[in-house]
Amino acid sequence: MSVATYRPALDAAELSAAAAALRLASDAARERAEHVPTSREALASTGFRGVAADAAYARLDAFGSVFARGADDLATAASLVAAAAGLQRQLDEAAMFATRYLHSRTVLWLNAMSMALDLELARSLLRLGGHEQDYDPLFAHPDESFADLHARHVPTLPAATRAAVEAAGGTVLEAGPASTTVVVGDVVDPARVITMVAGATTGAPAKLEGELAKASRLAQQTGAAVVVWQGYAPPRSVPRAVSPLRASAGADDLAMFQAALEERFPDAQKTVVSHSYGTLLATTAARDHGLIADDLWVLGSAGVAGQHVSELTLADEYATVHVVDSPQDPILLLRSGPSAVLGASPSYVGWGAQRVEGVRGGHSDYFTDPAFVSALQQRASTT
Repeated sequence: MSVATYRPALDAAELSAAAAALRLASDAARERAEHVPTSREALASTGFRGVAADAAYARLDAFGSVFARGADDLATAASLVAAAAGLQRQLDEAAMFATRYLHSRTVLWLNAMSMALDLELARSLLRLGGHEQDYDPLFAHPDESFADLHARHVPTLPAATRAAVEAAGGTVLEAGPASTTVVVGDVVDPARVITMVAGATTGAPAKLEGELAKASRLAQQTGAAVVVWQGYAPPRSVPRAVSPLRASAGADDLAMFQAALEERFPDAQKTVVSHSYGTLLATTAARDHGLIADDLWVLGSAGVAGQHVSELTLADEYATVHVVDSPQDPILLLRSGPSAVLGASPSYVGWGAQRVEGVRGGHSDYFTDPAFVSALQQRASTT
């Protein structure tokens, strides 16, 4: 595994420069607003009267109001960005200490903090413009209990989704128009938390019931709390899954989610089980942001990020990466030597992952395969 590297989502100096530019824009807009009365008086002094004149005066007044509101909004935006710059500097200072003393999990958590700050700044700026951002990550609510999160999210779910969650005895951790993240099993003091990252078809909201059934079986077989993570918008069809864009877009969200689990359960083993297109997302998160996972499992992949596992940053130097393939899985046709359709081939010996032998069945059969489940159970006993 690669050494945890501090990779902030924001740059404090750039934020400070942006805040200064916003203040200048605010001052310019306010100056224009203040010139409107003078312009009105100048126009009136010409003797301009009548219906057309009244329309012109009204138009000038409207321009003055627009400039005044714009000046206020720009000043507010400048304050928000300047505050974010200050917070980012604090994260940078903390990261210097954590990096010096090789606290890898802390470094990855600070990366997630910077991503969360970026998200919150975006949400605040969108709200200033009258818009709302739908995504509400678990990382943003460290002081809210799972029970309170569940109670807040459940009323927002469609009836079918709510019924599936209730039938599985699940707890909703994140919810939005395109996704629902649910955990089953022990959520009080789990020894292990497994995060399932689904693929192009199984990651769709309509497939939540089936994914919850898989999670419930894994929870019974491993004793772990198992999360069905739907924190990204997967490709809507297999043909669209030939693009890595959705994986790249969701990678930071998965990194933040794992950091949120670390914050709540610091002593628990963190496992990420990725399947199909989800393998690209999970490995992209590990390569580009760092992923707090003690073991990462790559099931039925059409390609992964990184040319070698050493490019991936996981929880620490003892973290492991496992590749799980069935010879009957047609997705293997999308690999050739070290390459695959979506990146590197995880089964290529040069990629460096640990192979799980004896797996059988089709592309959708991994979660019920005895060899895979046994390997997953054994990995818990070695941590």
